[in-house]
Amino acid sequence: MVTLKFLEAWKHVLQLCNLRPGELVCVLVGEAAHPDSVEAARLSAQMMGARLFKLELGEAPAAKIAGESTAAQGPTALSGNRGAVEALKHSDLVIDLMGIDRGREQTEILATGTRILLVKEPPDVLMRLLPRPEDRIAVRAAADRLTRAKIMHATSKTGTDLTVGLGEFPVLVQYGYADEPGRWDHWPSAFAAGWPNEGTAKGRVILSPGDCILPFKSYVRTPIALDIDGGYIRHIVGDLDARYLRDYMDSFHDPEGYAVAHLGWGVHSRAHWTMLGMYDKRQTNAMDARSFSGNFMFSTGPNAEAGGNRHTPCHLDIPMLDCSVALDGKPATIEGRVV
Repeated sequence: MVTLKFLEAWKHVLQLCNLRPGELVCVLVGEAAHPDSVEAARLSAQMMGARLFKLELGEAPAAKIAGESTAAQGPTALSGNRGAVEALKHSDLVIDLMGIDRGREQTEILATGTRILLVKEPPDVLMRLLPRPEDRIAVRAAADRLTRAKIMHATSKTGTDLTVGLGEFPVLVQYGYADEPGRWDHWPSAFAAGWPNEGTAKGRVILSPGDCILPFKSYVRTPIALDIDGGYIRHIVGDLDARYLRDYMDSFHDPEGYAVAHLGWGVHSRAHWTMLGMYDKRQTNAMDARSFSGNFMFSTGPNAEAGGNRHTPCHLDIPMLDCSVALDGKPATIEGRVV
């Protein structure tokens, strides 16, 4: 049963999404959609005067790893379903409780001006990390710095020393609500990131105890050294955690999975890196870890979402603790604190 507090949270977010009476809203439902969000999305949109339909799609063509929807990017139940894609293109707002494969159908839908809001966390996380207008201000400020920058340099006391060129690809901006035509966002989120220019990532990244590896949804226990050159991870060195990471990435048999993907930092003041340890892996999409203030988001794999040519299903998000990020020599974060 949907609580009044949860319904109010949904109305708050839909108001931030600039939902207007008479707009057409699609609630896109997949096999893992939380039933409370399905009901709350429907009720709140109707209470705000929107026209509504629910589109429920079946299982994805390829089973996800252990039911984990973030484990690999690839075809979803929407892929190749032209009738469903056309329905979404004619919607003003899509509430995505399924998870559209970013970079394919999603790009086509957004091009029509449709707004898309992805929602995959359980109700308690959604309410605890309820978006606020000030989140948008903080994320936009970070994104503006990334957009102007030509060089990013990430360092840490544990040995991270990574340099990448910027400017070839657009900046990823997530603040938790889709308030403009053609905008995609993810409730809850508050971070900005940019994809490195092709072939420019060079240096070493040291994953230290406490860093979060997603989709494993676990903390690093033993240090991992990633040697990077020409935009790709060339060596993964360390003990158990390194072996686990190396074998997982090898299992895709895709060299593009080793490419360095989006890099940035979180600014969410109410998200906490410790929360990953409070939930069963199937209960959370780990947005606390992705968004907590001052993290350094190191990721690998595809860049199709940004207009690149890599469509590899092997994708890792690795929010790191206590890193310093400089843009064109000026600090953006210092040892995990946002400047």
